[in-house]
Amino acid sequence: MANQEKLRYENVGITGANGHIGTVLREGLQDLYKIKSFTLEATSFPSVVLDLSDEDRIKGSFLGLDAVIHLAADVNPNSSWESISNNNIEATYQVFEECRRSGVKRIVFASTNHVMHGNTILTTPETLDATKKNLMKLTDPSNPDSLYAISKLFGENLGKLYSQQYGLEFVGLRIGWTIPEDDPSVKRGISAEDYIRAMFLSKRDCVQAFRCALEVPTQFVLGYAISNNDRKVFDLNETRQNLGYNPQDNAENYFK
Repeated sequence: MANQEKLRYENVGITGANGHIGTVLREGLQDLYKIKSFTLEATSFPSVVLDLSDEDRIKGSFLGLDAVIHLAADVNPNSSWESISNNNIEATYQVFEECRRSGVKRIVFASTNHVMHGNTILTTPETLDATKKNLMKLTDPSNPDSLYAISKLFGENLGKLYSQQYGLEFVGLRIGWTIPEDDPSVKRGISAEDYIRAMFLSKRDCVQAFRCALEVPTQFVLGYAISNNDRKVFDLNETRQNLGYNPQDNAENYFK
């Protein structure tokens, strides 16, 4: 592990570590932090296999961790309430409780652009009305587009509560759309094209956003985790200022 600079937190847990973003972060942060991975099922890499919604099984799992990146969730905006309530609400509550019990100092929470996408949605959560020239600030009222988005607002508000009542540091990242191909032009010509051109988050920028979220001195802060897209619908100025996040990529460069 690199020791070229002093890190705020060294021992970092990642829930949902076998998902797409989990994989990006494991690979992108492994030289800086001691990573402990948590997954729902056994994987090809070392991980703690754990159902995060199980109060009895989660107890003690985060001991020794300085920070937890909570990614694990049902990320389908069209999922049923049963799945959302168990995987995104109950599990998130249990993760926060275990962080409190175990003395974890910081939670970095994977929120979503969908908590604001009701302002720009066209027909489904995977489409965007490009005629709406919004540039939304973090202080604008939320406008969720799905039960999935509602669950992420729950996580943001739970973070505020735990920050105020228990002193747990919280950073919530409203993540755009990051894909395995790392090339938004693979969506060219389909209904989701306008959406990804606004919401694209490159792997490089994703790693930077989470690194900033781990290192920034703060008690509670939200940020937009998207690349510096020409067609972005989120105002990144507050995120740049509050997190020190300076995205390097732009979806439009892939469509030339």
